[in-house]
Amino acid sequence: MSSGIGAALLDGLRAAGPREVLVHGGTRLSGDDVLGMVAAAAARLAASGVRRGDTVACLYGTGAESPVSRIAALALGCRFVHVWGGVPVEVAARAMRALDASALLYAPSRRAEAAPLLAACPVRVRQALDDDLYSGPAAGPVTTPPCDGVSLATFSSGTTGQHKIVAYDHAAEAAHLAAAQAMYGTPPWRLLVAPRSRYLPDMFVIWTLAGGGTVILEPDARPAQLAETIEREAATHLMAGRPVDLYALAEHLEDAPADLTSLRLIVYGGAAAVPARTARAAGRLGPLLMQNYGTSEGGFLTVLEPRDHARPELLMSVGRAAPGVELRVRAPDGTDLPPGEVGEVWVRSPQRMSGYVDDPARTAAAVRDGWARTGDVGRMDGDGYLFLLDRAEDRLPGGLYAHPIEHVLTGHPAVLDAAVFALPRAAGPVLAGVVVGRDGRRVDLDGLRALVRRALGDRCEPRHLWRVDALPRTPGGKPDKAALAARFAAGAGAPGRPPAP
Repeated sequence: MSSGIGAALLDGLRAAGPREVLVHGGTRLSGDDVLGMVAAAAARLAASGVRRGDTVACLYGTGAESPVSRIAALALGCRFVHVWGGVPVEVAARAMRALDASALLYAPSRRAEAAPLLAACPVRVRQALDDDLYSGPAAGPVTTPPCDGVSLATFSSGTTGQHKIVAYDHAAEAAHLAAAQAMYGTPPWRLLVAPRSRYLPDMFVIWTLAGGGTVILEPDARPAQLAETIEREAATHLMAGRPVDLYALAEHLEDAPADLTSLRLIVYGGAAAVPARTARAAGRLGPLLMQNYGTSEGGFLTVLEPRDHARPELLMSVGRAAPGVELRVRAPDGTDLPPGEVGEVWVRSPQRMSGYVDDPARTAAAVRDGWARTGDVGRMDGDGYLFLLDRAEDRLPGGLYAHPIEHVLTGHPAVLDAAVFALPRAAGPVLAGVVVGRDGRRVDLDGLRALVRRALGDRCEPRHLWRVDALPRTPGGKPDKAALAARFAAGAGAPGRPPAP
């Protein structure tokens, strides 16, 4: 068997043969079907002038046609720019110019976005991911030629307010696949994913196909629909998404039980978990939960395994290093810190990015001697479990950290979710927070502040605390603390009554 993500995908599709590998609504494609589509698309693009070593950009959609486009690009020996929904036009165009893109593909659902992107970065070939591309004649058997350099470029989630262009080579992509298979079990999997316009769910699709498995793309992410699809399709793996999505599913199943006996694993991550709600979800779902923490720059960093979810003291942790990954907690001068000490998390891994496209200065600041900075602050215990405390740029007044305070607030039975942040004031930032009430219960804001004071000390008590209906979130699913600070900056004198958004 040949190596590399492209070869693994072809091997997986050939192993599946007549067995279905992509399910999306009424569309059910076999491995043979997908291989035929890849061959037709590669022939059509080659006839249009796309050559080995070119860059193909794609306005990636949520249907079955999009992952097939990535495999076609690999079959041509082309770099691939994965433009997920929400990436600003100017950022996508900058990536295309830097990598000298010769073609733009676009999912039918994103046709309207193609025109402004082409205006910003004209290319020779432009093609919808439709029957015109996938139903033509093939030029011969599908192969994946060996290629050097960048194989994939995508975009960070914008946690810091900027979408950085992140590049991977073939070795890093192969390492991503190896780590996924080591954590999620021997393939083939039967994966259920609710496709969102995001990079990570799309990669789960690729990894499943590379293992000869089946992907069920469920466009309706409501908990009732997901539960029904698990039963109907006998899914073995569920990519639940963010912690809030996992909690919604678990709480739905408390009221409407479903047959989940086919499931072997439920994967979640992408934002800070709420320990009290994770414990409740684990109690309902059993030993199926696995949390991952990772970054665009470093790939998978940690895994909190199903057995770890049975230990309440670990539910504030993101787990231990993922297979093949080394973690360090370091002081500002770059020296390693001992267990229990707080510092920035660094990672060394074969999954690490090649760098930021067209930004050598930022790459040099993020990667040093093979180690990548995460921008996250945390501590590691003596057993190697990592506990995240905050983002380095989100430090609270007085050197405090958000996550411990948020964990105390969300541990109260009347609180569903919480976020604390630095509120700008003329005399300097002050500690503030918001809470989301659970099931219409009364929230005693003064009582919650006293709870934090008793648990963590006076310094950790929020000066201002409000109740809100829901937390605003970034495109990556994290609480948008910049939006909270901006919203409440003008109304900090009236605790409990938030200003209008």
